[in-house]
Amino acid sequence: LKTQKKNIFLFTYYHNGLSIQIHRSVHTGLRTFQCSYCPLTFKWSSHYQYHLRQHTGECPYPCDSCSKAFKNSSSLRRHKNVHLGFKPYVCDVCNKAFSHSHYQYHLRQHTGERPYVCQECGKSFKNTSCLRRHSQLHSGLRPHACSVCGKAFSQTSNLKQHERTHSGERPFQCSQCHKSFTHSSNLQLHLRTHSLHKDFKCQHCGKEFVMLSYLQSQLHSGLRPHACSVCGKAFSQTSNLKQHERTHSGERPFQCSQCHKSFTHSSNLQLHLRTHSSHKDFKCQHCGKEFVINGSVILKCS
Repeated sequence: LKTQKKNIFLFTYYHNGLSIQIHRSVHTGLRTFQCSYCPLTFKWSSHYQYHLRQHTGECPYPCDSCSKAFKNSSSLRRHKNVHLGFKPYVCDVCNKAFSHSHYQYHLRQHTGERPYVCQECGKSFKNTSCLRRHSQLHSGLRPHACSVCGKAFSQTSNLKQHERTHSGERPFQCSQCHKSFTHSSNLQLHLRTHSLHKDFKCQHCGKEFVMLSYLQSQLHSGLRPHACSVCGKAFSQTSNLKQHERTHSGERPFQCSQCHKSFTHSSNLQLHLRTHSSHKDFKCQHCGKEFVINGSVILKCS
Protein backbone atom coordinates (compact mmCIF):
# COMPACT_ATOMS: atom_id res chain seq x y z
CA LEU A 1 0.00 0.00 0.00
CA LYS A 2 1.51 3.28 -1.05
CA THR A 3 0.62 6.40 0.88
CA GLN A 4 0.82 9.86 -0.56
CA LYS A 5 2.91 12.36 1.41
CA LYS A 6 1.32 15.73 1.77
CA ASN A 7 3.07 18.98 2.54
CA ILE A 8 1.16 21.26 4.88
CA PHE A 9 1.98 24.97 4.83
CA LEU A 10 1.02 27.42 7.58
CA PHE A 11 0.53 31.07 6.72
CA THR A 12 0.45 34.02 9.07
CA TYR A 13 -1.35 37.15 7.95
CA TYR A 14 -0.15 40.58 9.11
CA HIS A 15 -2.57 43.46 9.41
CA ASN A 16 -0.14 46.16 8.32
CA GLY A 17 3.20 46.73 6.63
CA LEU A 18 5.05 47.42 9.88
CA SER A 19 4.08 44.05 11.36
CA ILE A 20 5.44 42.08 8.41
CA GLN A 21 8.57 44.25 8.40
CA ILE A 22 9.19 43.36 12.04
CA HIS A 23 8.56 39.67 11.31
CA ARG A 24 11.01 39.62 8.39
CA SER A 25 13.76 40.84 10.69
CA VAL A 26 13.57 37.45 12.46
CA HIS A 27 14.83 35.81 9.26
CA THR A 28 17.15 38.55 7.99
CA GLY A 29 18.69 39.64 11.29
CA LEU A 30 18.00 43.27 10.40
CA ARG A 31 17.76 45.77 13.24
CA THR A 32 15.17 48.22 11.98
CA PHE A 33 14.88 50.40 15.10
CA GLN A 34 17.62 53.02 15.36
CA CYS A 35 18.02 54.98 18.61
CA SER A 36 17.94 58.75 18.05
CA TYR A 37 20.17 59.37 21.09
CA CYS A 38 22.99 56.85 20.48
CA PRO A 39 24.23 54.45 17.73
CA LEU A 40 22.47 51.36 19.13
CA THR A 41 19.94 49.51 16.95
CA PHE A 42 17.25 47.00 17.87
CA LYS A 43 15.35 44.16 16.23
CA TRP A 44 12.25 44.38 18.41
CA SER A 45 10.05 47.39 19.04
CA SER A 46 9.67 46.48 22.74
CA HIS A 47 13.45 46.44 23.24
CA TYR A 48 13.74 49.73 21.38
CA GLN A 49 11.03 51.39 23.51
CA TYR A 50 12.66 50.16 26.72
CA HIS A 51 16.05 51.45 25.58
CA LEU A 52 14.62 54.91 24.80
CA ARG A 53 13.47 55.16 28.41
CA GLN A 54 17.10 54.79 29.51
CA HIS A 55 17.70 58.14 27.81
CA THR A 56 14.45 59.94 28.62
CA GLY A 57 13.99 58.60 32.16
CA GLU A 58 10.33 57.82 31.42
CA CYS A 59 8.76 55.26 33.77
CA PRO A 60 5.22 54.60 32.48
CA TYR A 61 4.43 51.66 34.77
CA PRO A 62 3.52 52.99 38.26
CA CYS A 63 3.01 50.81 41.32
CA ASP A 64 -0.50 51.19 42.77
CA SER A 65 0.80 50.51 46.30
CA CYS A 66 3.60 53.09 46.48
CA SER A 67 5.06 56.03 44.55
CA LYS A 68 7.58 53.99 42.56
CA ALA A 69 7.36 53.70 38.77
CA PHE A 70 9.18 51.43 36.32
CA LYS A 71 10.37 51.38 32.72
CA ASN A 72 8.70 48.07 31.83
CA SER A 73 5.89 45.83 33.07
CA SER A 74 8.18 42.95 34.11
CA SER A 75 10.06 45.22 36.53
CA LEU A 76 6.73 46.34 37.98
CA ARG A 77 5.61 42.72 38.48
CA ARG A 78 8.84 41.88 40.31
CA HIS A 79 8.46 44.97 42.46
CA LYS A 80 4.91 44.02 43.50
CA ASN A 81 6.35 40.94 45.23
CA VAL A 82 7.87 43.38 47.74
CA HIS A 83 4.39 44.47 48.83
CA LEU A 84 3.07 40.91 48.80
CA GLY A 85 5.98 39.75 50.96
CA PHE A 86 6.71 36.92 48.52
CA LYS A 87 10.40 36.10 49.11
CA PRO A 88 10.98 32.36 48.62
CA TYR A 89 14.77 32.46 48.15
CA VAL A 90 16.84 32.42 51.36
CA CYS A 91 20.56 33.28 51.40
CA ASP A 92 22.72 30.49 52.87
CA VAL A 93 25.24 33.02 54.16
CA CYS A 94 23.10 35.55 56.06
CA ASN A 95 19.60 33.95 55.99
CA LYS A 96 17.99 36.98 54.34
CA ALA A 97 15.05 36.23 52.01
CA PHE A 98 14.57 37.62 48.50
CA SER A 99 12.64 37.36 45.28
CA HIS A 100 14.54 35.52 42.52
CA SER A 101 16.21 38.48 40.78
CA HIS A 102 17.18 40.19 44.03
CA TYR A 103 18.46 36.89 45.41
CA GLN A 104 20.87 36.44 42.49
CA TYR A 105 22.12 40.01 42.89
CA HIS A 106 22.44 39.62 46.67
CA LEU A 107 24.57 36.48 46.36
CA ARG A 108 27.08 38.50 44.37
CA GLN A 109 27.47 40.83 47.38
CA HIS A 110 28.99 37.85 49.19
CA THR A 111 30.93 36.28 46.32
CA GLY A 112 32.04 39.46 44.55
CA GLU A 113 31.04 37.84 41.24
CA ARG A 114 30.54 40.21 38.28
CA PRO A 115 29.31 38.04 35.39
CA TYR A 116 28.29 40.82 32.97
CA VAL A 117 31.33 42.05 31.04
CA CYS A 118 31.56 45.09 28.77
CA GLN A 119 32.80 44.05 25.32
CA GLU A 120 34.47 47.43 24.80
CA CYS A 121 36.68 47.77 27.87
CA GLY A 122 36.35 44.51 29.83
CA LYS A 123 34.84 46.14 32.93
CA SER A 124 32.42 43.78 34.69
CA PHE A 125 29.16 44.32 36.58
CA LYS A 126 26.84 42.50 38.98
CA ASN A 127 23.69 42.94 36.85
CA THR A 128 22.63 43.72 33.28
CA SER A 129 21.14 47.14 34.07
CA CYS A 130 24.52 48.40 35.34
CA LEU A 131 26.19 47.03 32.20
CA ARG A 132 23.61 48.77 29.97
CA ARG A 133 24.17 52.11 31.68
CA HIS A 134 27.94 51.68 31.41
CA SER A 135 27.76 50.73 27.70
CA GLN A 136 26.24 54.12 26.90
CA LEU A 137 29.47 55.79 28.04
CA HIS A 138 31.29 54.28 25.06
CA SER A 139 28.88 55.89 22.58
CA GLY A 140 30.22 59.30 23.64
CA LEU A 141 26.79 60.92 23.50
CA ARG A 142 25.83 63.03 26.52
CA PRO A 143 22.66 64.92 25.54
CA HIS A 144 21.64 65.99 29.06
CA ALA A 145 23.63 69.02 30.24
CA CYS A 146 23.63 70.72 33.66
CA SER A 147 22.32 74.30 33.46
CA VAL A 148 24.65 75.40 36.29
CA CYS A 149 28.08 74.06 35.34
CA GLY A 150 27.55 72.61 31.86
CA LYS A 151 28.57 69.06 32.77
CA ALA A 152 26.76 66.61 30.46
CA PHE A 153 25.33 63.15 31.09
CA SER A 154 24.04 60.25 29.01
CA GLN A 155 20.91 59.81 31.17
CA THR A 156 18.44 62.21 32.78
CA SER A 157 18.62 60.27 36.05
CA ASN A 158 22.36 60.99 36.31
CA LEU A 159 21.74 64.66 35.53
CA LYS A 160 19.09 64.91 38.27
CA GLN A 161 21.44 63.32 40.78
CA HIS A 162 24.23 65.71 39.76
CA GLU A 163 21.98 68.78 40.05
CA ARG A 164 21.49 67.98 43.73
CA THR A 165 25.21 68.69 44.31
CA HIS A 166 24.45 72.31 43.36
CA SER A 167 21.08 72.67 45.08
CA GLY A 168 22.00 70.73 48.22
CA GLU A 169 18.72 68.81 47.96
CA ARG A 170 18.72 65.47 49.80
CA PRO A 171 15.26 63.94 49.31
CA PHE A 172 16.05 60.47 50.71
CA GLN A 173 15.99 60.48 54.53
CA CYS A 174 16.85 57.72 57.00
CA SER A 175 13.88 56.98 59.26
CA GLN A 176 16.18 55.99 62.14
CA CYS A 177 18.70 58.84 62.41
CA HIS A 178 17.16 61.37 59.96
CA LYS A 179 20.36 61.64 57.93
CA SER A 180 19.48 62.52 54.32
CA PHE A 181 21.00 61.61 50.97
CA THR A 182 21.01 62.78 47.36
CA HIS A 183 20.28 59.32 45.94
CA SER A 184 18.19 56.34 47.02
CA SER A 185 21.10 53.91 46.61
CA ASN A 186 23.16 55.93 49.11
CA LEU A 187 20.28 55.70 51.58
CA GLN A 188 20.11 51.93 51.09
CA LEU A 189 23.83 51.64 51.78
CA HIS A 190 23.47 53.83 54.87
CA LEU A 191 20.57 51.76 56.26
CA ARG A 192 22.93 48.80 56.50
CA THR A 193 25.00 50.72 59.05
CA HIS A 194 22.02 50.41 61.42
CA SER A 195 21.87 46.67 60.83
CA LEU A 196 23.25 44.24 63.39
CA HIS A 197 24.29 41.86 60.62
CA LYS A 198 27.97 42.29 59.73
CA ASP A 199 28.52 39.57 57.16
CA PHE A 200 31.91 40.67 55.81
CA LYS A 201 34.92 39.88 58.01
CA CYS A 202 38.50 41.02 57.45
CA GLN A 203 40.89 38.06 57.34
CA HIS A 204 43.75 40.18 58.72
CA CYS A 205 42.31 41.91 61.78
CA GLY A 206 38.94 40.20 62.31
CA LYS A 207 36.97 43.44 62.02
CA GLU A 208 33.45 42.94 60.66
CA PHE A 209 31.55 45.12 58.18
CA VAL A 210 27.97 45.39 56.95
CA MET A 211 29.09 45.87 53.32
CA LEU A 212 31.75 44.36 51.07
CA SER A 213 32.84 47.83 49.91
CA TYR A 214 33.59 48.81 53.52
CA LEU A 215 35.71 45.69 53.92
CA GLN A 216 37.58 46.42 50.69
CA SER A 217 38.39 49.95 51.91
CA GLN A 218 39.97 48.45 55.06
CA LEU A 219 43.48 48.38 53.59
CA HIS A 220 46.25 46.55 55.44
CA SER A 221 48.67 46.62 52.52
CA GLY A 222 49.38 50.33 52.99
CA LEU A 223 49.14 50.86 49.22
CA ARG A 224 48.24 54.39 48.14
CA PRO A 225 48.30 54.26 44.34
CA HIS A 226 46.61 57.62 43.68
CA ALA A 227 49.13 60.46 44.02
CA CYS A 228 48.57 64.21 43.80
CA SER A 229 50.41 65.71 40.80
CA VAL A 230 51.02 68.97 42.71
CA CYS A 231 52.39 67.93 46.11
CA GLY A 232 52.85 64.17 45.76
CA LYS A 233 50.52 63.23 48.61
CA ALA A 234 49.07 59.76 47.93
CA PHE A 235 45.66 58.26 48.64
CA SER A 236 44.12 54.80 48.63
CA GLN A 237 41.00 55.92 46.72
CA THR A 238 40.45 58.26 43.77
CA SER A 239 37.56 60.02 45.55
CA ASN A 240 39.92 61.11 48.34
CA LEU A 241 42.45 62.34 45.78
CA LYS A 242 39.81 64.42 43.95
CA GLN A 243 38.73 66.04 47.20
CA HIS A 244 42.37 66.81 48.07
CA GLU A 245 43.10 68.33 44.64
CA ARG A 246 40.50 71.02 45.33
CA THR A 247 42.77 72.40 48.07
CA HIS A 248 45.24 73.27 45.28
CA SER A 249 42.82 74.36 42.54
CA GLY A 250 40.47 76.30 44.82
CA GLU A 251 37.50 74.65 43.13
CA ARG A 252 34.30 74.77 45.20
CA PRO A 253 31.63 72.92 43.20
CA PHE A 254 29.02 72.67 45.96
CA GLN A 255 27.06 75.92 46.25
CA CYS A 256 24.36 76.95 48.71
CA SER A 257 21.14 77.86 46.87
CA GLN A 258 20.19 80.40 49.55
CA CYS A 259 23.33 82.52 50.07
CA HIS A 260 25.52 81.21 47.19
CA LYS A 261 28.41 80.34 49.49
CA SER A 262 30.39 77.45 47.96
CA PHE A 263 32.30 74.50 49.39
CA THR A 264 34.87 71.91 48.35
CA HIS A 265 32.83 68.93 49.58
CA SER A 266 29.13 68.05 49.70
CA SER A 267 29.26 67.21 53.43
CA ASN A 268 30.46 70.75 54.21
CA LEU A 269 27.53 72.13 52.22
CA GLN A 270 25.12 69.97 54.21
CA LEU A 271 26.52 71.33 57.49
CA HIS A 272 26.22 74.87 56.17
CA LEU A 273 22.59 74.38 55.07
CA ARG A 274 21.66 73.72 58.68
CA THR A 275 22.65 77.30 59.54
CA HIS A 276 19.69 78.43 57.42
CA SER A 277 17.38 76.04 59.26
CA SER A 278 15.13 77.13 62.13
CA HIS A 279 15.48 73.73 63.80
CA LYS A 280 18.00 73.81 66.65
CA ASP A 281 18.39 70.21 67.75
CA PHE A 282 21.56 70.56 69.86
CA LYS A 283 21.22 72.06 73.34
CA CYS A 284 24.04 73.01 75.72
CA GLN A 285 23.68 71.20 79.06
CA HIS A 286 25.31 74.12 80.95
CA CYS A 287 23.59 77.28 79.68
CA GLY A 288 20.59 75.91 77.79
CA LYS A 289 21.48 77.68 74.53
CA GLU A 290 20.42 75.80 71.39
CA PHE A 291 22.37 75.30 68.15
CA VAL A 292 21.69 73.88 64.68
CA ILE A 293 25.09 72.09 64.54
CA ASN A 294 26.52 69.86 67.26
CA GLY A 295 30.04 71.28 66.88
CA SER A 296 28.81 74.79 67.70
CA VAL A 297 27.85 73.62 71.20
CA ILE A 298 31.46 72.62 71.85
CA LEU A 299 33.02 75.72 70.26
CA LYS A 300 30.77 78.41 71.76
CA CYS A 301 30.05 76.97 75.18
CA SER A 302 33.44 75.54 76.14
